[in-house]
Amino acid sequence: MKAVLLILRDAFQDVWADLWTMLVCNLFWLVANVLIVPGPPATLALVYWGNRIAHGEVVDLSDFWRAFGRYWGPAWRWGGINLGVITFLIVDIALTGRIVQGLWEPYLQGLYIALLAGWLTVQLFALPFLFEQKTMSVRQALHNGVVMIGKNLGFSIILFLYLGLILIVSTIASMLSLMLGAVFIACVSNRAVLNRLESFKLSSSRV
Repeated sequence: MKAVLLILRDAFQDVWADLWTMLVCNLFWLVANVLIVPGPPATLALVYWGNRIAHGEVVDLSDFWRAFGRYWGPAWRWGGINLGVITFLIVDIALTGRIVQGLWEPYLQGLYIALLAGWLTVQLFALPFLFEQKTMSVRQALHNGVVMIGKNLGFSIILFLYLGLILIVSTIASMLSLMLGAVFIACVSNRAVLNRLESFKLSSSRV
């Protein structure tokens, strides 16, 4: 719990430290996702930018634009997989109520909703791993994301719930999640991965 709160605090500080640049990047991300094709590269550029910040580096808009142009290949490899899985799960959730009737309906829908939440949590960890690995392999990053959740299940669930709660409350209160939600998630995900990697290193050094 304490680690999650510290990660969220540090991510808030990351956003606040360069608020106007964060707003520009988040607005660009929104437009890119509406246009669909530049959406995955814009997402990966945000994660790269958040990764550099989490490592204590000084970044500006030029770093974001360079990342946006550089990572189209891996971004769309990730985007294609992500789009396929999410579409499959959402269709299953929608169709379950029409096809399955009776006792099993809520259980099946609950299962698909849980799988969707689990898949989104994997993405929270997988994308930062693209910049922590020796090679930019989407498959390896997804694998690392799953492994990290498996080894930090309680941490992952608490982080996902807190993050979701913050985004929901900020949307209801002032639409802040629309203006800054994507960059905040990018900062949280990078800091969470670095936190868990550092925790693993400390644990290993004590063995």
